[in-house]
Amino acid sequence: MKKQKDNMKKSKNKEILNQMKEIYYKGMNIGDSKYLDWMGFEITYENKPSYHHIIKLQKQKSEGIAELTTIENGAYLGEYSHTALHQIERVDINLYNRWNNLFKEIVEQGTYPTIDLWEKVFDLQVESIELFDTVDCTKKRGK
Repeated sequence: MKKQKDNMKKSKNKEILNQMKEIYYKGMNIGDSKYLDWMGFEITYENKPSYHHIIKLQKQKSEGIAELTTIENGAYLGEYSHTALHQIERVDINLYNRWNNLFKEIVEQGTYPTIDLWEKVFDLQVESIELFDTVDCTKKRGK
């Protein structure tokens, strides 16, 4: 039963990621070329896209929210960035919240991030770099 639920969750996340790619990367010829996730890292074969819930799933139950796996509540990250973001959450909640606020700005904009938003991404990246360097990106999140 748990495995079936996990597979359904992965399927929903992948569906939303595909929709997000269409919205936020529309018009870009990204095919096999490299492109950046919302934390400024390349999406590659090794660093596959990953859906990040801006509002955590745990709040869905505790606050009676109907659905949290949506385009409006998602950030388009690579697996490496997603792992790094949750490491940041454990050691610097304020920095984690600033990343999530930036993701909300990108979602509200509804298109590929502007130069102003990319500047914010890279500013936060500089603040986060020491934590990024300690992430073991060979491990999947939660494993």
